[in-house]
Amino acid sequence: MLSFQSLGSTSLRSTIAVMCLSLLTLAPTSIRSQTSGEMQPGIAWQVRGSWQLEGKAAPILTGDAIQPGSLLQPGEGTTNHSITVLLPDGQRILYECFTAEDCARGFRVPSLYRKPEPFAVDMLARVQAVLGRRRDDSSMRSKSQHAPRLPRDEELVVLGPGNRVHVQGLVEHLPDGRYTYDLRQLDHAYPRQSDLVLEKNAPSIDLALPSPGLYVITITDDLNTPRIDLFIAAIKPAQEKSFEKSFGAAKGQMEEWNEDYQGWPTHDLQRAYLESLMLGVKALTTDRTPSAAEQRPSSIGAGAGNTGEERAGVTAEPSFLPKPGVFDEDTAVALRCDSQDATIHYTVDGSQPVTSSPVYRAPIMVKGTELTIKSFASVAGKKDSPIVTGIFRIK
Repeated sequence: MLSFQSLGSTSLRSTIAVMCLSLLTLAPTSIRSQTSGEMQPGIAWQVRGSWQLEGKAAPILTGDAIQPGSLLQPGEGTTNHSITVLLPDGQRILYECFTAEDCARGFRVPSLYRKPEPFAVDMLARVQAVLGRRRDDSSMRSKSQHAPRLPRDEELVVLGPGNRVHVQGLVEHLPDGRYTYDLRQLDHAYPRQSDLVLEKNAPSIDLALPSPGLYVITITDDLNTPRIDLFIAAIKPAQEKSFEKSFGAAKGQMEEWNEDYQGWPTHDLQRAYLESLMLGVKALTTDRTPSAAEQRPSSIGAGAGNTGEERAGVTAEPSFLPKPGVFDEDTAVALRCDSQDATIHYTVDGSQPVTSSPVYRAPIMVKGTELTIKSFASVAGKKDSPIVTGIFRIK
């Protein structure tokens, strides 16, 4: 009886004059791996309000693929929209707007600043497949994502004699004593069980489960205070080696990304990845000819902003010099705009720039840590440019 823990996880100084980014029995689901010749998409995560890709009528839904460089448009004439985009190079970007004026600008998703690791691309593709299944099947949604926030943990455990499992992780920090817990299987193959009793008198706990599968468990102390929101993937001994390797790699990737770009929804992603393993989601390894849509070149520019093409009546998007990425030393970042007499507004706290945001006048210093710069440009008589985002990180 085992449980597996988390596997633990240039320089430019420029002064630029300015002119103006039952689960195990289900049939395996297949996803197509991204080849080196294709763009590796990100994921639309936690979509609130209405969003569309430029030139597309279909709404963006949670779990949809988002290509780097895409222009995201909130619903026209409406307010209060937000969307988080997760990219396979580790970038996590939140876009939101609260007034019709601010929403009308749109938001340009950054380009990838580095080639993603194959595992990272595969992991996000698996998570995307799971999110799609959740949209189609409400019974697959984890209630814990909507419950009051508790300390959260995800554990991969192996079923032993009598379907008992040995759970460590976050439960190690609970004081010894009597607890109760609610047990719910994610696909509702077994009825929910409440007020089950467990005694903790060691660093770990033992639980009896109905069968292999995914379980959401809430542990409550003797004062009726919920203490831990626990997500368990219970597997058979024969699956131990492959699942341990895959989930360990995913936890390591999450730890790396969250260290580089803080704010990744680590627990939700780890739960979705465990779902993908239990659902048998596999990347296709067979060669095939890409479809016409996949072979079609992207119309999106490679930079953080589409600065090379100024659309009629729209101010050109600001660009960053140097381009966003990881740097060895403190770095000065300059902004420029190809539209004559443009004014650039920007923020460095992750919020969306608005007309009252600071006006860019001199290079912005990135010192010792991560800095997210968001900006847009405006010219009298033209529509404001979309908001572009650059994430800069010092090693």
